[in-house]
Amino acid sequence: MRRLYGSSVSRACRSLIALEELGLEYEHVPSLPGIRPGDRELVDGLNPNGRVPILDDAGLVLWESMAINLYLGDRYGGPLWPGAPAERAALYQWTLWGQTEMDRADFVEARRSGDAERIAAARAAKAKALGVLDRALAERPWLLGDAFTLADVNVAATLSQPNENGKVDWDQLDPFALGLTRLGDWLRRCTSRDSWKKVGALG
Repeated sequence: MRRLYGSSVSRACRSLIALEELGLEYEHVPSLPGIRPGDRELVDGLNPNGRVPILDDAGLVLWESMAINLYLGDRYGGPLWPGAPAERAALYQWTLWGQTEMDRADFVEARRSGDAERIAAARAAKAKALGVLDRALAERPWLLGDAFTLADVNVAATLSQPNENGKVDWDQLDPFALGLTRLGDWLRRCTSRDSWKKVGALG
């Protein structure tokens, strides 16, 4: 039995999308700590950090959304998982880029501060980072070339959860409005896939 714990409107959506793209059967347990009785004890028992997502793959318990996604690709392969070491290196690179450049604690702190100046600075830094991605897509339709891979899943799902309607993150940045048309086209292609739609329908 394969289970994925975590709400589809949390970072768990990244791993739900990966499961859908890989065509793997799974049970979704939309655990919401602090809301449903017993969920806190459940999550704490599986992840010492007390957070979701958590994957239980026939007894192998793993947490952190991108660790889960890389494990799933490595374990189950398929067309989303590159065969060549150089391509896998690029997949790792873009996956980590998404975490270090976009999923940043200072961006979250700026949002929670309510300080307009800090929020504006965070948006400017985010737009600058997005420019790197836009330039990388200048001569290819997908991050690793001509084929959609787990690199695209990992980065696009970091930028835009299914409930964010193709815009970037909580502040709903529009790549087209920022002049990042290649990024906008790529993100639109990613978020219009059946996997985003299915995970979005989970509520």
